Amino acid sequence: MRRLIFSLHLYAGLGSGLLLALIGITGSLLVFYPQLDQWLTPALTTPAGQSSLPLNQILANASEAADGAEPRRLYLPGTSGDYHMVRFDTPMDAPGPLQVNVDPYTGEVATVRAWGAYPMTWIYRLHYTLLGGTTGKYVVGACGILLALFAITGVYLRWPKRGRWRRALAIERGKGRFRFYFDLHGALGLYLFPVLLVVALSGVFMVFRAPITAAVAALATVTPTPQPQSTPSGSAPVDLDQAVAAAAPVFPGARLSRVYLPRSERDSYRLAYVLPESNWQRYAPSSVWVDQYSGDVLEVWDERKLGAADTVLAWQFPLHNGEALGLPGRWLVLVSGGLPALLFVTGVYLWWRKRRLK
Repeated sequence: MRRLIFSLHLYAGLGSGLLLALIGITGSLLVFYPQLDQWLTPALTTPAGQSSLPLNQILANASEAADGAEPRRLYLPGTSGDYHMVRFDTPMDAPGPLQVNVDPYTGEVATVRAWGAYPMTWIYRLHYTLLGGTTGKYVVGACGILLALFAITGVYLRWPKRGRWRRALAIERGKGRFRFYFDLHGALGLYLFPVLLVVALSGVFMVFRAPITAAVAALATVTPTPQPQSTPSGSAPVDLDQAVAAAAPVFPGARLSRVYLPRSERDSYRLAYVLPESNWQRYAPSSVWVDQYSGDVLEVWDERKLGAADTVLAWQFPLHNGEALGLPGRWLVLVSGGLPALLFVTGVYLWWRKRRLK
């Protein structure tokens, strides 16, 4: 059994190691996605001001910069640098939706970009789809399964006999390059096994979200995401600022993170919030739906009241990028993203040296 597991670990690693290394390194870069995007884009220097403009003005300025296109989402500061970011539909021949960054204090348009065309979103596409669309996304999901398999088989192969943990966790130097690489490969894999396993499985979930959610729903209660409908009344729809004011009392002290704007006459506003006690700054699981005509609150999704299955599913993205554990978790995921590349290099070296010896 051990020889079989070793062969599986070895040859699957040699075959997919480069892909896993690429996915891991790009994933590390995405841990601090907004900060790196701001650093790479001089136009997104931190804006200075005292009071923010009405959100309706932000949408109007963004729409004008997008040649009158209809805005679809609004991301507020804290989720996309320090600027408001308004998202529109995907232009023809563009890799992703059009995004307009607007200064929240002056209303000036800082950038007009297509998602997937500028550096950080290109890295995102490379990480999530290998630039291969749906097919590439499924390949990434399969690589996530392989990474989980490597982590489990690697721990099995490194597991010490009779509790000799000091030897299993040690990286000895001065006994030759082969021994050093052997210890580096095994000990680092053992140290970071929990992180690799969580990152791999959460990545698999994001690729195969629908079938995995259906499988969980067959075993436990999964609450479907609300889809409340607005009721046309013949009166003029409420604007975004009015919808925000109507939803504000639901989560006192929470930070509005993003807004999904109505797309049809039956659609409603969806406002997503980061709660004060939450460590999640980019992922806002709590939401309020507001009728676009009456301004009434139609539905509330409170992360604090979710069942066990809903909570497990909601935690997958924050676990994947480390945000669920705050800043330490993000640094841990960043470091672990380089581990597949290190394991691949050391593994190839060990395999090559053994072949030469034989």
